Amino acid sequence: MKNLLLIIYFATCSFVVFSQSTNDTTYNNGSYIDISGGLTIGSLRDMSTSPLFYTGVLPTIEIKYSNLFNKNLITFNFNTSNGLYLTSSENDFYNGSGNIFDFELSYFRNYDEFTNNSFGNWPGLSINNSTALRTNNYFGNAAFTFDNISSININYLITKKWTRKSKEKKILWLIKYRRKEKKYLLSFKTGIPIYSFIYRPGFTNPGNATQPELLLPGYKMYGKVFSGMNTNISLARILFNGNMIKLSYNWDFFTSGKYSLNRLDTSKHTLLFSLVFKIK
Repeated sequence: MKNLLLIIYFATCSFVVFSQSTNDTTYNNGSYIDISGGLTIGSLRDMSTSPLFYTGVLPTIEIKYSNLFNKNLITFNFNTSNGLYLTSSENDFYNGSGNIFDFELSYFRNYDEFTNNSFGNWPGLSINNSTALRTNNYFGNAAFTFDNISSININYLITKKWTRKSKEKKILWLIKYRRKEKKYLLSFKTGIPIYSFIYRPGFTNPGNATQPELLLPGYKMYGKVFSGMNTNISLARILFNGNMIKLSYNWDFFTSGKYSLNRLDTSKHTLLFSLVFKIK
């Protein structure tokens, strides 16, 4: 999947370079609201309940606020994915429900002048918190699992804005028409959690009930350096009023560590369609 992501990214960049368009290196200050919907598909293995890998199919909704001012970009986004986890063994089929809630606050600073204004370069930092609630009634007293992961991340965002100019063309060399001017914004972001605080079960089988007690006895907090990676690539059509229509693909993975107690491994692929509204 890493190779596929790189192919998509470089193919899109090649389209930008060779298409008949002109570069537009200006960025429009303002505030924006993204409302997104899509689907997340991924894999999960939680060694505190089962050594099996589960496939997750989770419809996803995301709301994001962005404020761009004087080459500074601040974003806050909330993402929720709710659906099923499925797997099978030689003799059994298992399914469970999953609910994931993600919050992220990010800051980026633009340094596009270092590349002759051909691309926008935005190094940045972010903090995020992810909460996952999973229930699998097949496991009796191990049916419920709660995870909370908070991370400090270093990020790098690359943007490319261009305009396809209006042009007169012909249909079948006979009928003249004028192609409208269109503006686009391509972006690619990658992030690495430099340190993560992980709160999850410190034992194999949780308690004696399918629901946890208020204080979650037996759960432990511990830290990990470089627990995974996340990427995002998106293409947006900028409308005449500053609003946008956007398609984006997110990929990320997380591991609590090869030698960690009750190891947790997750990987997610998310495709989102967004309506972006300029509100200021």
